[in-house]
Amino acid sequence: MKTFWKISLLLLAGLPLPVLGQVSFGGTPIGTKADKIGLPKSTAVMMPEVDVETLLAEDAAREATGIKGPWRFGYNHSVHLGTDNAGTWDVLPNGDRLWRLSVECPGALSINFVFDLYVVPEGGMVFVYNEAGEVLGGFTAESNPGHTELGVTQLAGERITIEYQEPADKAGQGHLHINQVTHGYRDVLGQLKGLGDSGSCNNNVACPVSAGWEDPIRSVAIITVQGNGICTGQLINNCSNDGTPYFLTANHCLGGGVGSWVFRFNWESPNCTPTTNGPTGQTVSGAQLLVNSGGSDVALLQLNSTPPSGYGVYYTGWDKSGTTPSSAVAIHHPSGDVKKISFEDDPLQQGSFGGAQCWHVTAWDDGTTEGGSSGSGLWDPNKRLVGQLYGGQASCSFNVNDYYGRFDVSYPLLQPYLGNCGNTLDGYDPNFNPVALDASIQSINNVPDQLCDEPVIQPSVTLKNNGTQVLTSVTISWNVNGLNPGSTNWSGSLA
Repeated sequence: MKTFWKISLLLLAGLPLPVLGQVSFGGTPIGTKADKIGLPKSTAVMMPEVDVETLLAEDAAREATGIKGPWRFGYNHSVHLGTDNAGTWDVLPNGDRLWRLSVECPGALSINFVFDLYVVPEGGMVFVYNEAGEVLGGFTAESNPGHTELGVTQLAGERITIEYQEPADKAGQGHLHINQVTHGYRDVLGQLKGLGDSGSCNNNVACPVSAGWEDPIRSVAIITVQGNGICTGQLINNCSNDGTPYFLTANHCLGGGVGSWVFRFNWESPNCTPTTNGPTGQTVSGAQLLVNSGGSDVALLQLNSTPPSGYGVYYTGWDKSGTTPSSAVAIHHPSGDVKKISFEDDPLQQGSFGGAQCWHVTAWDDGTTEGGSSGSGLWDPNKRLVGQLYGGQASCSFNVNDYYGRFDVSYPLLQPYLGNCGNTLDGYDPNFNPVALDASIQSINNVPDQLCDEPVIQPSVTLKNNGTQVLTSVTISWNVNGLNPGSTNWSGSLA
């Protein structure tokens, strides 16, 4: 007879035994109270109307190819607007200078833009706000340190205002120029009913099915690429466990520079159902491309700024062994929607897609992926990343055939940055405060999926020391289906 079972283990360790916006800095825009302090209205620049019907038809044709992204949400207008040729300058009573420029996109759901020149002196601040009073900023020189390009995330509505406050003693030292304005014609802020366009089979990460996956979920961000597209990616740990902001995504998401990309963390519905909007302001602007390859559709970036501690991010672990995972989980932003989680309960298969070596998800058991999911991670049961999404035909109505570039194939290219520390690496939590004694089980091997009246099993348990003190002894306790409890002691030295 078949006996299905679950093994539960408890660790006791002792000496001796027994034993959790875009980087900005607050402030207040002056222009929001212009009428109260006698300032004239800011100069407005009107963008041409866009043919939304034609754009949506182009999107549908592209998405039918099976390439998951970038998921286009906007139309890019090329512009030449800056502090030296557009907008309104005013001198305030204290001698400070104020520059304002309004941009209108008729019919837009959202507007975002790129500063291809962003030079702000100490004490200077930049704000962006819409007619509803929503504000981004203030941005300073520290919002993109060491760089002169800054992508600014979306604000809802047809009109935004950009404001630069310059201290009197820094007059003339600030220089801003905008080369691209994006008219958002598909919703990426959750302002319309349905909160985005993803299919109903997708699971919000707040749903009970995501229990145990909280750490990898915190590593994932939605990316605004090329100003008008959406991909997904994740922070990834390195062998030094030092929080260097390495970020993994898909090679096919690249196009143009990554210096103006915007990475939004923690955009999640706080509820399982109904879906409601989450925070949209936890963003980082800009990155450097370190390496990329079409052979496994991989791109490794380094963010220009480390996500602030208040974002509560996580740097995911990985497995480069090439061992076939027995199941897998995907965490992603389908169709530019809030973060979702999908499950494949069967072993992955090796395959190819678009000339890349991939892990093949034959059919999702719960959830799916869509355009915008490109670059999102695929995790094995040990919560270690094994690939990133390239493409496939999967959707809520046809949940088969997705392909993920294989991390083991990518790793020789990534090793100069991530390091050489064995086949597996666990994740890193920069906000975790270790305690002196903290033992955990890293893996359990030699345990069959089911027992057929077998009298003896001999599991192999790998221990991990998460604490600050050397472990010299551990007690491992177990039971099988709540019965037959037992324990064993280990002693030695584990740093």
